[in-house]
Amino acid sequence: MIIKFYCDKHCADFKKDELELIYQQQVFKFCPFCGQKLKIANLDEIVKDDLEKRTKNNINKWFSEIGVDNTLDLIQRNKNNACARLYFEELKKRGFNLKGE
Repeated sequence: MIIKFYCDKHCADFKKDELELIYQQQVFKFCPFCGQKLKIANLDEIVKDDLEKRTKNNINKWFSEIGVDNTLDLIQRNKNNACARLYFEELKKRGFNLKGE
């Protein structure tokens, strides 16, 4: 995933790959030219992607640990939680159709 950094003056906009940030072990907080705090342009995309990855990983983990029926029951019981919609969508992609979406 590409992370896009910028400052309000746009004097040093740059992009970094997620792996680059991990391996460089460097923190990017301030613009090297004007000193303003850096912002992330595609934060919504990053958060959405991370939530989708976690959803897939959790469903795979639960399928292997507690089985399909118990996983479906677990998600159904927690249908009022904030991220439940993501779990219902992932299950729908996999061919399951639960009530309560």
